Amino acid sequence: MNQIVLIKGMTCGGCVKSVEKALSTIEGVQEVSVTLNPPQADLQAAQTVTDQQINKALSAAGDYRVTTTEDNEPKKSAGSCCG
Repeated sequence: MNQIVLIKGMTCGGCVKSVEKALSTIEGVQEVSVTLNPPQADLQAAQTVTDQQINKALSAAGDYRVTTTEDNEPKKSAGSCCG
């Protein structure tokens, strides 16, 4: 099953890698592709993968969360996560 998830909180390439790694650890996720612009993840996953699992993985990776709309936050070249 293909699922597009909009993600809030990503500001740089490091965030993209962190989110991609976190989502790939969810049982049932076969493939993950994360982009910064637009801030989203494209998941190839079993139907058993829940929104709760996705949010839990995002939260564990940092200050990321699923959002229902693209927020109009300006993108920074380096976020606070990059030091």
